[in-house]
Amino acid sequence: MATGATDNRGSSLLLAWDGNHLQWLRCQRLTVFQSETISTVGPDGLREALMELKTALVGVDHVCYASDLPYFSMAPSRVVSGREKALQALHLGPSSAPPVSFYSEAFGEETSLIEQDDARLKDEVESLWPMAKRASMALTFLEWVMREMRTQSSLSCVAIHVGHERALMSLFARGELMWSMTTDDLAGDGILYHVVNGLTRQGYSDKAEIEVWFTGRVQEEGELMQGFRRFFNRVELKVPEVEWKDGPEAPQEWATLTRLMPCG
Repeated sequence: MATGATDNRGSSLLLAWDGNHLQWLRCQRLTVFQSETISTVGPDGLREALMELKTALVGVDHVCYASDLPYFSMAPSRVVSGREKALQALHLGPSSAPPVSFYSEAFGEETSLIEQDDARLKDEVESLWPMAKRASMALTFLEWVMREMRTQSSLSCVAIHVGHERALMSLFARGELMWSMTTDDLAGDGILYHVVNGLTRQGYSDKAEIEVWFTGRVQEEGELMQGFRRFFNRVELKVPEVEWKDGPEAPQEWATLTRLMPCG
């Protein structure tokens, strides 16, 4: 945890919470000055961690926060408006969690991404930083992959971000998002099983033509990437292209949060 009040004027604070872990970084433009992952069990743990950050990071100009890899639905905005709750129930099953919508034009027409909300995150963050801006980690990740593929229109790509609690998986082909989902099935070959299932449903049989991009809690020589290399010829670990004042041991774990930059 950051300790000691310092002058942080001109910098920004980015936050992501998955219910049990808070990931935060302080940045200015494309430079990351501080980054940390904190164990925060439930809203009480989140509140305590945020209050310590508020005390330590005096003078931060901008705060941006997000749920870390929540379950979500996606559809064209023209068919979603006013039906967010029904669409969420159709895709994810009944839930008492209210929907929160984000919008993007990165996928050919305006698209709505609807997350299962955890109002405790919004309440705790905005009680300390009333002007904090909310973002979607899922949408940020998918838009990044789409931008990367714009110059590679013939490429088919599976992009995966692995968090503490869940993983986001997606398939892109011919410059289009074909499939995406979040899973908490992280043990063993769970992620590989869901990806292969998704490819089969989309009619893909020649896996040799598909690149796999990983970010998040995954290691170059770890079991997960080695498992994918049994089925795919091209498996790559992506790291964020930012400047670090004091770089973390595993920068790939920060890949999605850093894409909320540039800050300040």
